[in-house]
Amino acid sequence: MIQFKKAINRALEKLDRWADVLAADRWFLLKLFLLAFILRAGLILLHPQVNLSADMLGYHESGISLLQDGELKVKGRISATRPPLYPIFIYLVYYLFGAGNVLALRLVQAGLGGLICMLTVYLGQKVFSRKVGVWAGIMFAVYPAAWTFADMVMSEYLFTVLLLAGLIYLADLPKGRYQDAVLAGIFLGLATLTRSVLYQFPLFFAVIYLVVSPQRFKQIPRLAVFVVSFWIVLMPWLARNNRIFGQPLMTTKSGVDLYFYNHNPFLYIIQNYSKENQLISGEIKPWTFSEMERDSLAKDAAVTWIKAHPLLFLFKGVRMQWNLFGVDREYVWWLIAGYWGHAPKWMIALAFPIFMPWVYLLIPLFIWGLVYSWKKYPAQIALLAMLAYNLAVTFVYYGFSRNRMPLNPLLMLFAGYALTQYQPILTDLKSPGLLRRPQVVVALGFLGFILVGWALELLIDMGSFLNLGFTGFDWIKIH
Repeated sequence: MIQFKKAINRALEKLDRWADVLAADRWFLLKLFLLAFILRAGLILLHPQVNLSADMLGYHESGISLLQDGELKVKGRISATRPPLYPIFIYLVYYLFGAGNVLALRLVQAGLGGLICMLTVYLGQKVFSRKVGVWAGIMFAVYPAAWTFADMVMSEYLFTVLLLAGLIYLADLPKGRYQDAVLAGIFLGLATLTRSVLYQFPLFFAVIYLVVSPQRFKQIPRLAVFVVSFWIVLMPWLARNNRIFGQPLMTTKSGVDLYFYNHNPFLYIIQNYSKENQLISGEIKPWTFSEMERDSLAKDAAVTWIKAHPLLFLFKGVRMQWNLFGVDREYVWWLIAGYWGHAPKWMIALAFPIFMPWVYLLIPLFIWGLVYSWKKYPAQIALLAMLAYNLAVTFVYYGFSRNRMPLNPLLMLFAGYALTQYQPILTDLKSPGLLRRPQVVVALGFLGFILVGWALELLIDMGSFLNLGFTGFDWIKIH
């Protein structure tokens, strides 16, 4: 045991020196970009053909509709179920490389993966140190679950690029530069036009900042500039929806999202969403209604359920906080579902050890990094506010695993901090009187909470796996 501990310490020392060397390397960001791109492109070229389904098919259709007639349509009608920026991104790729060229789209997204790694390094440098950024960037580059979203026609990668760019400038807010507030508002506004989940974040951040920051009143003008800049970016989309739907909406899907995780969570999750298209009440089929009618009906049904089942609503909200490792199973589920066609058994078997176990290392490192960095870095408030906001949204609305992917770079920044502080952390863990040190107690408490959730999630996954309610769909080509 003593020899094993010494070997671990030597390995950690070597890794720490290696991170110092990389942090001083002037070509590190370029090397990191190439590493991330090669890993993602390699996975994409392993499955050059895909079978689009569900949201991916809708995104593809919206890009094609923009290319053909300049309108954002889903299922043949003008839509606001999806914000416009990712369909515009698809439109640009199809314009350059050919309509329906999904392979080109996925390879461009592999490049976005490299950009995410670079932005993660820069954000880590802004908030913590260059070495923390290096660790986080490497983690995102080699993290198997992070490869998956480059390989899918989903908005997460574009959203993550804009999210990180916005946080880089939001982290500079304490320095008092108005241009940082403006740029943070612009980038996070563009992120919201990619995924509408952030549309309430500026007000949430302003309230959090005014509560916890010692410079709260001094920063009010800059917070106001941030909020106004954010909403100015959204104005054209809101005006378009007001013209078409009669209301300045961000999306006609908010009620549906509220409903998805606010009816019977047990049957719904165990049966793996197979009841998604069933009746909400009586003979009403909301999926045949207009977007506005469907959304209103779904919202009313969700509110009714919440009022009737407040304890289940609370349990569902807590349970969704445990779903962070849903990202790590995304590739496996889509592989089984047939997104890449009929996968051989060896590929499915190999996917489990490659994609599934790494969250069990990431989350403990994140917890220790979060606890040991607490209140030491003023710019950290931007990261903490974003994490808290997303957890709150997940508690109320939904917890699809794909919505957690953009949080991975933030988790990895705290994990990177834990790796730079491994010596004091290990010293605390090895010293007598373990439970008399507040940081250790808090970290172990968080870890215990996560372990309970993982046990429950594995049980639910087993039920879901045995009752799979979805299969691969043939790709309906829309031309």
